[in-house]
Amino acid sequence: MTESISMQLGGFLSIYILLLLITGIFTYCKIPQTKFLILGTLQMTVQLIIAGYVLLYIFENPSPLFILAYLSLMIGFAVYRTLHKNPWLNPKFRWITALSVIGTCVTITLFMLLCVIRKDILTPQYVIPISGMLVSATMNGATLALKAFKENLDSHRQQIEVLLNIGAPPAKILHPFITKSLETAFLPTMNSMVGMGIIALPGMMTGQILAGALPNEAVLYQITIMVANCTTVCLSSFCLLYFGARTLWNERNQL
Repeated sequence: MTESISMQLGGFLSIYILLLLITGIFTYCKIPQTKFLILGTLQMTVQLIIAGYVLLYIFENPSPLFILAYLSLMIGFAVYRTLHKNPWLNPKFRWITALSVIGTCVTITLFMLLCVIRKDILTPQYVIPISGMLVSATMNGATLALKAFKENLDSHRQQIEVLLNIGAPPAKILHPFITKSLETAFLPTMNSMVGMGIIALPGMMTGQILAGALPNEAVLYQITIMVANCTTVCLSSFCLLYFGARTLWNERNQL
């Protein structure tokens, strides 16, 4: 097994020199996002450093209470961000979205740990990184699905009203929009899968190799994570769109 890489502080800080290149391009192209770039980078750095020390403490003190608290925080933040990005959702739709994200993340994480990796579900070394990747993918997929669904409804409002007036059932009217929105949510994950191993080495695999794992072993973990990501994105988006759309009409089939 190869030796893991330990990054020196000076080397780490030098990466921020690259921000000067981005700010230079922004300035030349008159893109008013320099402040946002700097603040976003600063926020990311602070958040990840804090997360690193918190995880270090949890790894050294693997209490189930700490692990469950950290997982709850991750999933709760993902639900909050998804709902915050879609304020148009009605109360029932919001509950369905939250339950879809939570249920999918928990179910697929448990399946990964118990059936695929076969590790203790409260081993922080496995449950936190795996659930983190799944929660992130689920949040992005759910947000894309809801955004696409709203845009489809708005752009086809007149068509929907005509179909309702001639007596078409709402479930049949909304089905094509659900399908199209689900495809939109799933497309980034699919594109990422297709390019892996040819265009780029994915993040998890790269991290394992840098940490000293053999490439052929890292590949197996990466494949399982990608399939799990696809499942969480597809399942959560389908559930929240399929069941959430049913909250958009009443007993008289009025949208």
